[in-house]
Amino acid sequence: MSTAATLPRLLTALAMTTLLGACSSNSEPRYPERYEQTLDTVVAAPIPDQAAQRFVAFFTSIDRPDVAARVEALYGSPVYFSDTLFVTEDRGALTRHFERLSSRGAHIEVDLDDAVISGTDLYLRWRMRVTFPNGGPESRTIGMTQLRFDESGRIRFHQDFWDSSEGVYRQIPVLGWFIGLVEKRIAQEH
Repeated sequence: MSTAATLPRLLTALAMTTLLGACSSNSEPRYPERYEQTLDTVVAAPIPDQAAQRFVAFFTSIDRPDVAARVEALYGSPVYFSDTLFVTEDRGALTRHFERLSSRGAHIEVDLDDAVISGTDLYLRWRMRVTFPNGGPESRTIGMTQLRFDESGRIRFHQDFWDSSEGVYRQIPVLGWFIGLVEKRIAQEH
């Protein structure tokens, strides 16, 4: 391989490593390990009636001012929550997360495509659209959510599986351009 072909690849790898490294913290287990650890320790109760509908209703009304009370009604404490961008085991932190979304005027629409029960896990396959009042582009994504519930019927474990690069990172001007550049390079090699 020529030096001319190697240099862009090296620069791309270095830039991606720098960007991703800046977003991570070495003080806690990384996302996959934290998910596996929590999955092994959270004992779940039976899935409550209308659980999928309550989940969708919460997210499609995230912009309502009573979001804190609705978080407390939907999520137990302690709770494991990971949407791949934000991970917490603190319901207070989760409440603040949703309050920030609400205060920014985020409008979320969720279309539930499928709900599957496996033991005490509920898996929801969904399509989501997010818009903000500042006129930015609408974000569309697809994903799945794995839920477990406590004895009171509140969510005890919430893990989202979705493509955050398509749903969020592409909306960030420089980062979105960079993701597109990396995808083009990969496509050219195949």
